[in-house]
Amino acid sequence: MATVQQRSVLDRALRILEAFQHGPDRMTLSEISRQTDIPLTTTHRIVGELTEWGALERESSGKYRVGLRLWEVAAHAPRSVGLQRIAMPFMQDLYESTRRSVHLAVREKDEVVFVERLTSPDRKHDRPRVGGRYAMHATAVGLVLLAYAPDDLQEEVISGPLRAFTARTYSNERELRQVLADIRRTGYAVSDRQIDPEYMSVAAPIHGADNTVIAALSLIVPPTGSHGVRLAHLVRTTARGISHALGATVASAVAARPRTP
Repeated sequence: MATVQQRSVLDRALRILEAFQHGPDRMTLSEISRQTDIPLTTTHRIVGELTEWGALERESSGKYRVGLRLWEVAAHAPRSVGLQRIAMPFMQDLYESTRRSVHLAVREKDEVVFVERLTSPDRKHDRPRVGGRYAMHATAVGLVLLAYAPDDLQEEVISGPLRAFTARTYSNERELRQVLADIRRTGYAVSDRQIDPEYMSVAAPIHGADNTVIAALSLIVPPTGSHGVRLAHLVRTTARGISHALGATVASAVAARPRTP
């Protein structure tokens, strides 16, 4: 069993790696130390060990970046890699037919993690990044995944603080409950300028072989008014194709979702 000291070292090493997820792609030792609130001497030692193993790489400028070996290990994550491989041809078709950004996301606890994207050249922001995390109540993919999440997680998110990213973000418990019920009824979600004042997103669920929702697919577009239904049809059709390729047999908008025992 790991000692308290070993757990402390491991915790600090994980905090250093996590800093690259939420902070700049490249950082000096001093920047890493400030980002993680770990003393500089300790940062120097742990970063050295991470670099020797290959989790980090040191550039000629003296800055550090995520190493290739860490990516090689992460590439074996089944929820991401197999899903990406199967979904990509469908995502490319949707991108080619709309010339708009297409995103693929999964749920990790009470957050959304983006695992793949195809980005439109007219997008002003380089968001979300692959590996980036977002609140579930503010994005279309998050709303879809929340709608089919276990009951206890739904209650935790709905009753907890609902951060308002823009004036349009769902921040009312009753409203959010109704939105989630509508998503389960229609099979798609719309996030209209709730996290970015210049864009809206339309998302649909992706089902796995057991017919539960395992991911969500979204299309990012400028506010479209009456075209939302047509876009929802495109996204749902694409998501249904991915689901069938994964072995799902769900034919209707209503899918199975995990229940609290």
